[in-house]
Parts: sequence; structure tokens; C-alpha cells
Amino acid sequence: MSNTVSMLAALKWLRNRNGDGVFDRNHVLTAAGERAPIMRSTWSKLEKAGLVEFYLNRRRLRVTADGLAIDLAKISESEPA
Repeated sequence: MSNTVSMLAALKWLRNRNGDGVFDRNHVLTAAGERAPIMRSTWSKLEKAGLVEFYLNRRRLRVTADGLAIDLAKISESEPA
């Protein structure tokens, strides 16, 4: 599976907010006090690619070592619509 621009933009959003977040009751990720403008399905795709991992009964999400190793310098992070 190749990483899409939207996947990499979501990864950059999370990395720019300490690389760790928690899902609220509406399944929206919050990291560093900000709600992610990213759909839950994108996080699942990133998990399948090995770039993030769910933990604590899939309520939390963090960037993996592989996710930290990707060069995102030319990628803009996800922004609200």
C-alpha cells in the first residue's frame, strides 16, 4: 500500500502535536489540545501502513518509529475544511 498525500498530511499533523492523541466519544482524535481535521479511516490506513499504532483499547493513537522516520518536509499538514 502506498502512502497517499492525505495520509502523510495526517501523519504530519499528529507529529506536529507530540505524536500522540486520544479519541473522543465522536471518534475524533485530539492531540496537544487540538481536534484533528482527519477522518478515523485515515488513521486506520496509517495503522495498516505501520506508521501509527492504536493502544489502550484503540482509544489512543501514537506515531511509530517508522512514522517518525518518514521525511515530511515537503508535505503540508492536514487543515480544517
